[in-house]
Amino acid sequence: MKEHFITGVFKVFIYLRIIIHIPVHYLLFPRYFSSPATYFRFLLRAFRLLMAFRHNKVVKVLNGYKLHLYLPAYPSPAFFNAIESKLIKTPPGPTSVVFSMTKACQYKCQHCYQHNDKGKDLDDDLLIKTAQDVRKIGVSMFDIEGGEPFLRFDRLLKLVEALDDRCEIWINSTGSGIEPGMLEKLMEAGLFGLMVSIHSPNAEIHDQFTGIAGSFQIAYDTLKTCRKIGLAAAFNTVLSENEVKSGGIAEIMELAYDLDCDYVQLIHPKPAGTWLGRKEGMQTDPGVTQTVCMEHIRYNSRKKQNYPSLAAQVFEESKEFFGCTSGAVDRFYIGASGEVQPCEFLNISFGNVKEETFNNIYKRMRSYFQKPCQDWLCCTQASSIYDIFKYQNIKHTPLPWEETKNLVNNWYRGKPTTLYAKLGIYK
Repeated sequence: MKEHFITGVFKVFIYLRIIIHIPVHYLLFPRYFSSPATYFRFLLRAFRLLMAFRHNKVVKVLNGYKLHLYLPAYPSPAFFNAIESKLIKTPPGPTSVVFSMTKACQYKCQHCYQHNDKGKDLDDDLLIKTAQDVRKIGVSMFDIEGGEPFLRFDRLLKLVEALDDRCEIWINSTGSGIEPGMLEKLMEAGLFGLMVSIHSPNAEIHDQFTGIAGSFQIAYDTLKTCRKIGLAAAFNTVLSENEVKSGGIAEIMELAYDLDCDYVQLIHPKPAGTWLGRKEGMQTDPGVTQTVCMEHIRYNSRKKQNYPSLAAQVFEESKEFFGCTSGAVDRFYIGASGEVQPCEFLNISFGNVKEETFNNIYKRMRSYFQKPCQDWLCCTQASSIYDIFKYQNIKHTPLPWEETKNLVNNWYRGKPTTLYAKLGIYK
């Protein structure tokens, strides 16, 4: 299946097809544009946005082509929903949400950002309503997670069925709790792909990290099943500075190659959840960041034609590209108990959907995150979050809105992101 990775001249053909298709497609929807000038301005923005993905290889999937892990596949309805939400809607909407549907989990991962979360899971009706409210603001990619979502399969299936083809639906999983037939039922309901956590190519190290013997083999077998039945397959991995320095990226990419995955999402360590307040090992070495960025480019080039696409966060969130897009600029997080957070790695809340409507909370959050900026808040502001927990002796995350309000008023988020300034969509 390695032929589903596209680079070089064939990648150029895919981009040309999209560049031709978008103008023709939107000629059929003149209601979006008040004048020819706004139409051509939209086309220029679309071109610039597409060029931001040029360092990624194109991944051929069942319903088209993916230019980026968090951009729905072209030419799906979800792809055009993303384009419209980001480039036509005013103000621009977010593209993706990480949506936790349960805290149920048997694992004890060392870096868990939900480790100290409190509150009961939302009831089914409010969970579904919240998901549908999120879709209505323009979100085109749902990243559904737990805990471990497969431990509450009936609830998971109901959630996937409640969404539609304007969303590309992924599930984050450890692989635990998946029984025969579950993935097939989810595919029938609209599931696009699975992201499975593997934090080392060494089974023993991975099992130590999760605290569960045999967890590596479970994840490995789950990814094999994804390829067998036609689901898109990715895995999330967190590598330490030392692992990056000792060649860990090459080792993890070899594993992904053997599994025939579509993507490897490389997440840099972040001081959140269990690691809130931690300073050592948070990948602050500029040399390590440079190494990761170089590997991102290399594994998306013709030199690594048959390898999965490497989606390294430190590359994609760099100041030259998207920067930090938390706070629903591009992405945000909803916890299993209903807390609306700017990012899963920021243990603060702008409100809970059990207490007020999602739309009110969303508007409040966007008022603090009106445009994308360059600083990674999960790194630059983690200490300010930790200080409140420490000095006020707060035991549970996330910080409630009343505490969050006082905190974010004083945040500096860095300079505006250059790419979005060129797009001109944030005023």
